[in-house]
Amino acid sequence: MWVAIVVAAGEGRRMGFKKQFLDLAGRPMWLRSVEAMIRGGADEIVVVASSADVDRMREEAGGAGLEIHFAEGGETRHASVVSGVKRGLELVARHRVDAARAAFAIHDAARPFVAEEDVRRVFEAAARAGGAVLGSPCRDTVKRVEGGFVQETVPRDKLFLAETPQAIRADLVSRVYLERHYGSEDAPTDDSGAMEAAGVPVVAVASTAFNGKITTPADLDYARWLARERWGRAEHADRTRV
Repeated sequence: MWVAIVVAAGEGRRMGFKKQFLDLAGRPMWLRSVEAMIRGGADEIVVVASSADVDRMREEAGGAGLEIHFAEGGETRHASVVSGVKRGLELVARHRVDAARAAFAIHDAARPFVAEEDVRRVFEAAARAGGAVLGSPCRDTVKRVEGGFVQETVPRDKLFLAETPQAIRADLVSRVYLERHYGSEDAPTDDSGAMEAAGVPVVAVASTAFNGKITTPADLDYARWLARERWGRAEHADRTRV
C-alpha cells in the first residue's frame, strides 16, 4: 500500500496569495500535485491543509472525481508532515496492511510537474531500502561565500539537490516522526533530513524530468506556460484566478 501525503498548508506570505490554488490549465496547483501522486501509484491521498481551506479543497477534489483525506497543517513544515503521517497511519491500519509492506511519500503541492514514473521509483526505493529522496545531481559550480566574498569552490561530484517526493517505509515512521520532537528552530527542512537524523538509509533517486518548485512570483509565468503545454489550455480558464 502506498500513501501520498501532499503538503498544501502554506499561507502565501511570500507570494501574496495562497499559491496552492494557482490555476494551472484549469486545475489548482495542489490538485495537479495530487493527480501526479495518483498516476505514480498512490493508493490513498492525504492532503495537509489549513482548516480554512479544507471545504474549498473538498469541493475542488469532488469536481475532479477524487476522494481525498485531509489533515491539519502545523506551525512548521515538519509539524504539518507529522500531522499527515498520523492520518496516513490510520489509513494503513484501516486497510489492515502490515506497515512493513506500506510506504509514505511526502510531496510539496508546489511541485505539480513531477513525472509519474519518478514518483513510482521513489516509492519503490523506500519500500526496498527504508527511505528515498527524489532530486538532481548538482551541475553548477558551487561556491562557499562568507561576508560577500568567495571562500572556496565546493566539489560538486557528491552534491545532490533534493526535491520531492521523499518517501519512507511505514514501519519506520514512528522512529522518524513520532518518537523525535523538534521545535520551530531546529525542525528539519525536508523529510530526508529527518530520516538521516534517525539513522534511516535514504536512497538518492535522480529525477528524469522537470520538477521545479513554484516558490517566487518569477516562477508563475513559466508554470502557467508549462501547464498549458502539458495539459492544454482549459476552456474559459482565467489566468488571474488564484
